[in-house]
Amino acid sequence: MAAVAPSGWLHLAFFGIIVPISAIRSQKLIERHHFLPQRRRYFVSILAQVLIFTAFSVVVARFNGIEIFPRAFPPRGALLAGCAFLAIAVPFGWTRWTKAVRERKRIVALFMPTDKTESALWVASAAVAGFGEEATWRGVQMALLLRLTGNVLAAAAICVVMFSIAHAVQGWSSVGAISVFAAAFHVIVWMSGSLYVAMAVHFIYDLIAGFSYAYLGRKLGYPGFGVRSSGFGETEQQTPNSELLIPQNEQPE
Repeated sequence: MAAVAPSGWLHLAFFGIIVPISAIRSQKLIERHHFLPQRRRYFVSILAQVLIFTAFSVVVARFNGIEIFPRAFPPRGALLAGCAFLAIAVPFGWTRWTKAVRERKRIVALFMPTDKTESALWVASAAVAGFGEEATWRGVQMALLLRLTGNVLAAAAICVVMFSIAHAVQGWSSVGAISVFAAAFHVIVWMSGSLYVAMAVHFIYDLIAGFSYAYLGRKLGYPGFGVRSSGFGETEQQTPNSELLIPQNEQPE
C-alpha cells in the first residue's frame, strides 16, 4: 500500500479537521448573531475558496500519485445511476426547499440568485463546487483515507462524516440528508471508476437547487426577495464578511 506524503497529511488535516471546524463555527455565529454575508460577495467568496482548495487537492494528488482524471469514459451503468440519483434527489430536495422557504429560514437567502449577475455567479459556483468538491472529497481525501485504513467502506464512511460536517453551516437538520447524498456520490464514483459522473450530477443538482430557491422565493414571498442583502435587515456595513468565516462546500443540499 502506498504511503501518504506530507502533503497528503496536510490535506487530511485541512479538509478533515479545519474545514469542518470552520463550518461549525460559522453555523454558531449565524445562530448567535443573526446575520448573513452579502449574497453577491458570498458567491464570489465561494468561487475563490473552492478554486483555491481544488488547486490544492490537484497538487496533493500529484505528489501522492493519485489519479483523479483518468482517460476513460464512464460505463453506462454509472450514467444510469447518475440519472437515477437526480430523479430521486431533485423531488426530495424540492420538498425540503419549499419547506425551508415557507418557514423563512434565513440561511436559504444565500442560495437565491435574484438578478442576472447573481445567476451567472450561481452557475459558476455550482460548476466549481461540482468539480472541486468531488475532486477533493471523493477523489483525493477518499484515496488518502483508503491508504490509511486499507478498507474502502471505512474510508468512505470517514469521508462522508467529514464532508457532512463541512456543510454544518446549513444547519444540523441538513447534515443527515447531506450524509446520504455524500454516500450516494461515493457509490456513483465506485460504479464509474472515475469522478466524472459524480461531478456532473453534483453540478446539476446544485444548479437546480439555487434556481428552485429563487423561484420559490418569488412565489412564496420570501422576506426581502429581490434585494442583494440577506432580506432580514442586516446590512453589509453592520456585519462585514470578515466577521463570518464560511468555508467551501456551502452549496444547498
